[in-house]
Amino acid sequence: MLIAPVSAAHFKTAARFADQYALGLRAGDALHLAIAVDQGATLCTLDRRLAEAGQALGLKVELL
Repeated sequence: MLIAPVSAAHFKTAARFADQYALGLRAGDALHLAIAVDQGATLCTLDRRLAEAGQALGLKVELL
């Protein structure tokens, strides 16, 4: 597990992700994805839609 600090750049990236209507992301989910992308982390989630958005953004995703 990784606990990463949140930066202004993460919020800017999250805003870009949230603006991509096809991803269907809410602000909080977009922020989680922005941090995961920045850290090169694998996203582990129970949320199928979040997993699909993560995969669309090129993230490694593990749907639990």
